[in-house]
Amino acid sequence: MDFIPHDKETIKEMLEAIGVKSLKELFQDIPKDLIIDKLNLPSGLSEPDLLFQIKKISQKNKNYSSSFLGAGCYYHYIPSLIDFVISRSEFYTSYTPYQAEASQGYLQAMYEYQTIISQLTQMDVSNASMYDGSTALAEAAIMSTIITRKNSVILLKGIHPEYEEVVRTYCWGQNIRILSTDEEDLHTKVKNEIAAVLFQSPNFFGDIEDISKLIKNVREKAPNCLVIQVMTDPTCLGVLNPPGSTDIDIFVAEGQSFGLNPSFGGPGLGIFTTKQKFLRKIPGRLIGKTNEINGKNYGFILTLQAREQHIRRERASSNICTNQALCSLAALTYLLALGRNGLREVAIQNFQKAHYLKKELSKIKGYEILNRKPTYNEFIVKCPNIDALINFCKQNNLQPPLKLSKYYPEMGNIALVCVTEMNSKKSIDKFLELARSALNSKKEENLK
Repeated sequence: MDFIPHDKETIKEMLEAIGVKSLKELFQDIPKDLIIDKLNLPSGLSEPDLLFQIKKISQKNKNYSSSFLGAGCYYHYIPSLIDFVISRSEFYTSYTPYQAEASQGYLQAMYEYQTIISQLTQMDVSNASMYDGSTALAEAAIMSTIITRKNSVILLKGIHPEYEEVVRTYCWGQNIRILSTDEEDLHTKVKNEIAAVLFQSPNFFGDIEDISKLIKNVREKAPNCLVIQVMTDPTCLGVLNPPGSTDIDIFVAEGQSFGLNPSFGGPGLGIFTTKQKFLRKIPGRLIGKTNEINGKNYGFILTLQAREQHIRRERASSNICTNQALCSLAALTYLLALGRNGLREVAIQNFQKAHYLKKELSKIKGYEILNRKPTYNEFIVKCPNIDALINFCKQNNLQPPLKLSKYYPEMGNIALVCVTEMNSKKSIDKFLELARSALNSKKEENLK
């Protein structure tokens, strides 16, 4: 978006219009120790020189030909239609629909988003989006304690470590007790005083969990305990059973895979769904459709705002203050553009290409696939020399997989590898070639 600075005459006119004599007077409420008299900036440039300089700076960014990095942010194909739709001024300049009569277009888009997410997940209710997957999970944890009137939740091993950190931060502020466990010891931790069990599937390591078995184990020990599922790449719903078919109480996900560029890690899109009976406890907004009292026309309204921004903030079920309306519009456009068959094709390609790499990688001596469950488009592999593999990938214009020791120091030579429909067979075979080169590099080090 272009920026055109105000000249002195325009500034003078604006100050006169609001009855202020100077900029200093306008900013008088800012503490003096926070005011910077002069920025240490170079002198101004002409527009051509400025554009040249910005382009030069942008070339510092590394654009890889193919990526094997996932871990919560994914490279998927984005149809050109999406940028066309969300770039329309009536969408990208809108903020929030406080005046329903003046915001029918955006309210309808949000209503349609809720509808398509409910259909995709087979959950009863979807809200009009949240910040991202991690904060949606944290809000779900808090919501479970409000519903059950219990003050403890369990985090199952395999949740994205950054998501877990956000949940812990939210729960710390609410004095909610957090327990951590793995699937084997879950039955010993689930008790009647637990509000919810939170788990991720496919999890951070790529494993697809047996959700029906997990829910059964929880219900047998604590019938009133809620089960909350989070997902970081919901394109898998093109082939996996939807959460609504497995008696999940609250399902949340990161919607970045639905038509949003990875960019520098954002923006994201928080998908939040739940059962009908928990509708009034859901955070954020719900958009509804209604008819005229005396007429046949219909319109869209803000049916529910559980934020309680305006009154009783201390009693609010959530204090979230906005939504990702533009991002949810992108997700809506993406899902409509692909349709049921298109999303299924995306999911099949993700599954098959990742399976191909996993199978071929396991044939290379020194590489061991560590997943013991089915996986979608991510898996973990023990490498003979992970640093060499990462360096070779960078040198050959491939974005390398994640070195898991970033989050788990004990996993020194283990990589989390991701493959999507954007990875060609040529790039996958190149990765395999580099994996062999990394193995030879290890042998050379041993000889020295």
